[in-house]
Parts: sequence; structure tokens; C-alpha cells
Amino acid sequence: NFLGRGQTVKLDFSSSKIEKQLSFGLEDPSFLGRNLLLGISFGQKTMTPNSTPIKTDKQFFAPKIGFPLTRDSNLTLTYSLDQDEVRLKSDNEIVSPLIASDIGDRNKSAVILSYNIDKTNSVVNPTAGFDFRITYELNGLGGNIFHSKSQLNLKTYKTFLRDDIILSSELSSGVIIGSDASISDRFFLGGDQLKGFRSQGIGPVDREYSNVPLGGKMFTSISLQASFPIGVPEEYGIFGGLFLDTGSLWGLDKTELGKIDDSSMIRSAVGISLFWDTVIGPLRFNWSKPIKKEIYDVTENFRFTV
Repeated sequence: NFLGRGQTVKLDFSSSKIEKQLSFGLEDPSFLGRNLLLGISFGQKTMTPNSTPIKTDKQFFAPKIGFPLTRDSNLTLTYSLDQDEVRLKSDNEIVSPLIASDIGDRNKSAVILSYNIDKTNSVVNPTAGFDFRITYELNGLGGNIFHSKSQLNLKTYKTFLRDDIILSSELSSGVIIGSDASISDRFFLGGDQLKGFRSQGIGPVDREYSNVPLGGKMFTSISLQASFPIGVPEEYGIFGGLFLDTGSLWGLDKTELGKIDDSSMIRSAVGISLFWDTVIGPLRFNWSKPIKKEIYDVTENFRFTV
């Protein structure tokens, strides 16, 4: 709420073994006194994920404009300019040819169109309604990357037994059309989006090169969840839950370069959750058991999120 006008000033700084970031952003939800959102963000990020043998240095610049279509829906248009420098962590590293082909400098110039309709009854703890978002990204307005990337996400909520049991579902899906999507552009699945598997823990791998995750051009995931009281006094904000997650990640180009299976094989996991509303925000503890997996997947039996 900068200057009392609802404006946002944002500074992000992080430094860790796997990510370093410095970025700045401004956003005005009522530009020139009109019902018009105007924003801009820029900065740099260095990513060195544990699961892949590459290091990516990214510089980005992204102005955006948005406006409401109805009381519950809005449309946002963003221009994104990224400069990516992708390198191997070690010059002596032997990697899959699919990863080796992604090494180098890439300039991405894209227009991103996003539509969102939110019919839920609460921004923080929804118990009824739905939230739908679809995003379309077109790369190729300059730069040397040419592909489109589409994603959708649908969440629904409903209560039973005097609102004691909250049932929720989430469907996510995405597709990339084009043959030049590098490992930093492709989708990955696991972690919070597919519980029971580590982040980037499923999907195509090159089994000749240490099963390093390669990502995919298509994915779908579905999560079904129920949360309910477990006898703890309500003022403590502790609830229990059950969940079933299932999904798949598939689709690659140049699979003939390695020993790669990029078919759409389903993974699934079930588990229990403990939710705790605290002063620092909602905490969630998940205990999971994969029930359908591949031999090269990386599973995860416990996950803690804020």
C-alpha cells in the first residue's frame, strides 16, 4: 500500500546454493485514477538446481497492463524480455545430448496473455466456488526463441456436514508447441504440484546419463483433497486432511539422441496432511505414499510447506 494508494513496491533478494535473485517491481492497480493495472518488473536470477547439471544466469524485463472484464474476472497482458546464459556446472561434465544442445545464450521476447476468473468466497481460505486461470505465451517477437506455451489451472471448493469437511480439487495442464523449447522452458512436475514425488522428480530422463530430469512439453496433474477437524479446539487452527494426487509429464523432441522414453505414463500418490494456521501464515505437513511410479522417479514421503 505504497503512499496509501494501493500501489505495490516490491524488492526480492535471495541467496542460496541453488538460487540467487535480485529483482525490483512496481504495480499500480488504478493507474491515472482509472480501473487499470500498470506494472513493471526487472532483475536478474542465477539458478543452479541440484537435479540438473546446468547453471542458468537470467536477466529479465517485464512490463504489464491489466483490467477487469467483470466483477470477478480480469485480463492481463505482459511483455517479457529474457536473456538467458546456460552453462554446465563443470566443464568436464558428461551430459545427455538433449541437455548439451541447450547450452548457450538465448534471448526470449514474448507476449503473455492471462485470463482469470475467481468465484471463490475467500481469497485466503476458500470453502466454496471455483478459481480458473489460463495463460498463453507467444515467443518469437524478436529474440531467437520461437514457440508457444499454454497453461490452465482450475480449483474448486465445496463443503459438507455443516461446513466441517472441505472438499477441493485442482486440475493443471500445459502444452508447448514448437521444437526449440530448452530445458529452462519445459515443464517439470513434482513437489507441491504432485505430492509423493520430489520437485522435478518425474518425467522423461536419459537413462544413459544418470537419469537427469529433462522436463516435458506436456503435462497434466489432478489433486483431490479433503480437510476436516481432528478434535483439536478450533482456536488452535489445526486440521487434518487426506489427498490423492495423480499426473503425467511427457513429450520431447530429439529423443533419438539418447535412451529416452517420453510417453505419458501416469504417476499417483495418496497421503495425509496436517494443516496449522499460525501467525506467520498457514503451515502444511504432508505424508505421502506413491502408489504408481516408474523405476527412475524420485519419490518423497514427507513435505513441509508454508
